[in-house]
Amino acid sequence: MYLFLKNSRLFKTYPLLSLYIMIIKRVDLVMTSKADLLLHPIRMRIIQSLYSYQQLTPKQLLEILDDIPQATLYRQLKTLLDAELVYIVDSKQIRGAKEKVYAVNQENLGIPDQEIESTSPHELTKHFMAYQSNLLKEFERYVSANEPKHYKKDGLGFSQITLHLTENELEQFGKELKQLVGKYAQKQPSNHRVGRTFGTVNIPQLYRGRDL
Repeated sequence: MYLFLKNSRLFKTYPLLSLYIMIIKRVDLVMTSKADLLLHPIRMRIIQSLYSYQQLTPKQLLEILDDIPQATLYRQLKTLLDAELVYIVDSKQIRGAKEKVYAVNQENLGIPDQEIESTSPHELTKHFMAYQSNLLKEFERYVSANEPKHYKKDGLGFSQITLHLTENELEQFGKELKQLVGKYAQKQPSNHRVGRTFGTVNIPQLYRGRDL
């Protein structure tokens, strides 16, 4: 919500950020990798919702993700359950029927080192393109439903900056980022809060800086 490079100093520090890092969508191969499982757009949205609300029934998921057909949501939820990426924590009696309660299996969201190390540059580029595609869909959903005069007030924006960091400085940056994001990620969804997607990318440049 999620996928991450387990050896990355920056992104192994916080699962919510980690979720957005590595996405894969392979239509020409049988779905076998964890990246394949996690980066399907609907499965990603299910995991994000469960991560935010901690525990949800399928009915509650349908209320949150109201643009997803019921049969599709149940099918993708079963896929995540079979892969042990979500689990059943409880069941509730609702109108005479038992409704299962699901949660994210956070300990099983990391991509194995072997899978990462066997990923070719071409495949990794496809992962990144899928990551961008998922962000683009969220962006399009927002701008299609809101007038430009609301953009600034709502905090819509995107930016890029180059940081020059040693390995130790990068590690410290990751720890501080974890603390900052963790502080606000603890805030529970409510009718006076708006869900906001923050995506992170760390691309090491091929050259080193120079002393002036």
